Amino acid sequence: MLKQINGRCYRDMIDYGLRSLNINCKALNKLNVFPVPDGDTGTNMVATVKNGIASIRDSRSELSEVAKQFANSVVLGARGNSGVIVSQFLKGVSDTFSDVREADTELFVKALSRGVECAYAAVAAPVEGTMLTVMSDSAKAVANCKNGTHSINDVIDIYLKAAKISLDNTPELLPTLKAAGVVDSGGAGVVCFFEGVKKYLDGEELEAGDVSETYVQDVDYSSFNMDSSFEYGYCTELLVQLLHGREPFVYEDFKKELSLLGESVVVSFDSDKVRIHAHTSTPEEIFAFCHRYGEFLSVKVENMSVQHAETVKNILCSKTPNNGKFSVVAVAYDRSIQNLFLEMGADVVIYCEKSASTKDYIEAFENVSTNEILVFPNSSDSTLSAIQAKNLYKKAAVTVINSRFIAECYSSLPIIDFSATNTGEVIDTVTKTINNLYTVSVAHRSNSIYYNGKTIQKKEFYAFSGKEILAISKTLEETVAKTVEKALGLKKKDIITIFHKKSISEHHIETIIDSIGKMGVSAEIFTVSTENLTCDLTISFE
Repeated sequence: MLKQINGRCYRDMIDYGLRSLNINCKALNKLNVFPVPDGDTGTNMVATVKNGIASIRDSRSELSEVAKQFANSVVLGARGNSGVIVSQFLKGVSDTFSDVREADTELFVKALSRGVECAYAAVAAPVEGTMLTVMSDSAKAVANCKNGTHSINDVIDIYLKAAKISLDNTPELLPTLKAAGVVDSGGAGVVCFFEGVKKYLDGEELEAGDVSETYVQDVDYSSFNMDSSFEYGYCTELLVQLLHGREPFVYEDFKKELSLLGESVVVSFDSDKVRIHAHTSTPEEIFAFCHRYGEFLSVKVENMSVQHAETVKNILCSKTPNNGKFSVVAVAYDRSIQNLFLEMGADVVIYCEKSASTKDYIEAFENVSTNEILVFPNSSDSTLSAIQAKNLYKKAAVTVINSRFIAECYSSLPIIDFSATNTGEVIDTVTKTINNLYTVSVAHRSNSIYYNGKTIQKKEFYAFSGKEILAISKTLEETVAKTVEKALGLKKKDIITIFHKKSISEHHIETIIDSIGKMGVSAEIFTVSTENLTCDLTISFE
């Protein structure tokens, strides 16, 4: 039974929690709730914790240093709502250890409660029946169990038991979950994480797996040619098995000589194995040096110039310098929309397939020179990380616009006066524009579902705004026609913009436009093709 947590133990507890999340990542993603099966909870939680653990993986420091480093890295790597919440929970836990060499059971219990406080504070309008509830119920169960927490193992056992009970109860607290017949995916992620922690404490083996599989980005090598300059060198990582018959290994001498061959050198030594991390323009020299002591168990070399090029490409900046009072940062979920938003006046546009991380936003902020920044997250899943970046960034005043769809940014950019001196008036105008928009999404089900008193059969199309079902039909065209008729019946609108997946043919879109025209609609109709819509269509009325 473990009585105290030191730096190495805390690192390994988090590592096993990450392993468990990674193993269950696909299952967490499949815990989709209505109306759209866009699950990426597991992916976001894994990506977030992975970023945090990467900074301490080889650390041999005491608990306070490990906790501080992890807290900083996990917050910067937070991605998506679930990622931001879990990052704040883990930050709260870690901050509790910031000035101690070891943590006993009592302090660990306090840390779990502090984590809950930070997680709730990160959410403007906390909703019960989510991962917040699971975290809260579990921490309270541990805090209230005065006589049952004699070891860290006891704490985790009590925490997990309460977490599973709380998770099973989430559908009773959140009707959306009950309608879809699932438990909360974020809450399930909390359970998975602490199941991994328990396995570590119980001495069970848990495969690490390939964590990178959950968040893969394609690398575009086309920007490199025979005249390219590779100035950033290579990130080189080795695990070396020391061998008898090779040069005698003296840790301090080894580290000192290796530091002459590269930068950012980190060396960890455990029994008869050495793990090396270094940045160098000549990785072959590091290979030759390490080979004198043993054989390579693993080798990883990444070209940092390629990594840098990909980062720069994912954050595109306007070619026209902004001399105004404020700058606009927007998020796009495919390349065509990224370029479109730049053409429409945005100063910096972040590209990401799912959701922007806190680090993505901060890198974007660094690319503007104004003292005020307006941010369009364009997805509810990217909003929390934008708020977190706003709170961390001190070089400019950041305002996060409540834009939940690319349609809202698309309608807002043309009406922004970039020469305005009163940023407050600009924000008010944008807010009124967004509030005046009526946005509807159209999707289809891969399985039947009963929701809000209505049954949607397998392969049927349905239109929804928020939690309201506007239309259900067997064809996309008929669903759109019913939706437009109902939407325009609510209030007269002058412009209709249809955002559609590129997989929907031009003929299909033309048919939809013709059917709207036959209804006698006088509004102007525009279409925007995009590669990254969770739904088949998103229609905005303004």
